[in-house]
Amino acid sequence: MTSNNAAPISAKDFVKAYIAVHDNGGTISDLANQLERSVDQVRAKKNSLSAQMRERGVKLPALKRVKRDGTAYDEAAELLRMYTAPPVENSAM
Repeated sequence: MTSNNAAPISAKDFVKAYIAVHDNGGTISDLANQLERSVDQVRAKKNSLSAQMRERGVKLPALKRVKRDGTAYDEAAELLRMYTAPPVENSAM
């Protein structure tokens, strides 16, 4: 469950959860579930924390990417094909 007014997560607690999710081959979505936050909130915290860790000479390991089926991209590509295709002339005989 996510909350807009959730208590802040300390850097230490975030990194502990991040490491646990990374060890299990998890995604950003898995991390959000574990922290009971939205994916957007977790991404924002990760970005902020990543910058701080870089300043300290360390880097968060990459989490597994969320798999997408590509259907939305296929539909978008079809729309572009239809839009950019040469017009079909109606030839009445």
